[in-house]
Amino acid sequence: MRGVRVRRTQEERSTQTRLALIEATIATISATGYGGATTALIAERAGVTRGPLLHHFGTRAALMAEVVRHVFEREMHEYEQARRDTGLGLNLHDWPKLLWAVLGKPSGLAVLEILQATSSDAELAAVVVPMQVEVERNALAAMQRAFGGNEESALAVMRLMVWAVRGLSIAEKFLPNRRASDGAIDCLSALLRHAAPGGNLVELADTLDRFSINPTPVID
Repeated sequence: MRGVRVRRTQEERSTQTRLALIEATIATISATGYGGATTALIAERAGVTRGPLLHHFGTRAALMAEVVRHVFEREMHEYEQARRDTGLGLNLHDWPKLLWAVLGKPSGLAVLEILQATSSDAELAAVVVPMQVEVERNALAAMQRAFGGNEESALAVMRLMVWAVRGLSIAEKFLPNRRASDGAIDCLSALLRHAAPGGNLVELADTLDRFSINPTPVID
């Protein structure tokens, strides 16, 4: 019996094209850096002309903003999968290792290049910075649901972990020593475990108070 060929709907084709362009953007940035990731190269890698790219995203900057959003949503699923696979994630001090496993991937490094490019590209900054603020807000809310605590403490420790890991990802390009980087992640985990043995933000905030460390909120 011959197989039945199911025709995709227009919405399905559109979704597939958008995803192909986002994945092609990540791959192109990984291969050429942000500056070399032109719309022509991205479209070619995705197997389409520049027309569909402009139709779906309008501008290169808008495409980059959608890459940031898409990668964040995918990373949230990857964290959940890592939690199921490793049993980590129930304690605050587990998260440097989980972040290290996810943010060092090509998609995470591509987002980092996009964020760095906002400092010299006003059009990019106008669409990507608000997107990154939204991403951080969502991550902060998820962190507080999991570990309690107030916004100030949650934001401070989240940024410490995320940007320490992102910094180590950059360092590996110039100082390739995975063992040393893994040791740095272990060190950060150990410090968090010492400051909050119970693995929650309330306990961490109490420790910070004892040392007169009072993080201030920076999200408007």
